[in-house]
Amino acid sequence: MNVIGKMLDELYRIFNIVNQEKFESLLPMPVITIQKTKGNNFGHFTLNRIWRDKNNIVDDNVEVDDNDTDAQYEININPTYFYERDVINIVETLIHEMCHYWNKIKDIDDGNHNKKFKVIAEKVGLECERGKNVGYGYTSLSPALKSWVESVCKPDKEIFKYYSAKKTKPIDIKEKRIFKYTCPVCGLVAKGKRDIEIKCVKCDELMEIEDED
Repeated sequence: MNVIGKMLDELYRIFNIVNQEKFESLLPMPVITIQKTKGNNFGHFTLNRIWRDKNNIVDDNVEVDDNDTDAQYEININPTYFYERDVINIVETLIHEMCHYWNKIKDIDDGNHNKKFKVIAEKVGLECERGKNVGYGYTSLSPALKSWVESVCKPDKEIFKYYSAKKTKPIDIKEKRIFKYTCPVCGLVAKGKRDIEIKCVKCDELMEIEDED
């Protein structure tokens, strides 16, 4: 089996475990893909059933039809970031997209990672961080969920040792995050990008970044 085939088998295996344990086995099997996407997204979930059986097409209608229950949604994982992210982070992306899938089948609008997305994400064990223009889209595994993934899902890191190379140097994914800054005197909290200077007007002190790692 080729590299992509092994990766997909592992993602489907993990999907089944997570679906059973965290989503009540209510998510019908999607088509899982591994391909580059535009922008800096780690993955995506399609809001329509874009994978259809051509034998079910009537009157040359090849457009998306979300009423075709034999068709399937897609969860894609972007292999560009396999370089910068370990297998636990890749599983986190899968779970993130499964949260969108859950909301879709429950007819819940979680557009732009709104509070409705945050509800299901936190319910399954993701930690949500709010960012500019992405709602609560910055997610990570809580310690409890990380431990569960490692002990129950047991993802095979060797399968994901390959990545899809960019033509340019891979970006530092931390540049996309929002970091917390705290005034050392009064404790005032502010948020911003890494490596910027923020001053507390009240204390006239430079605020210190808290979550360097």
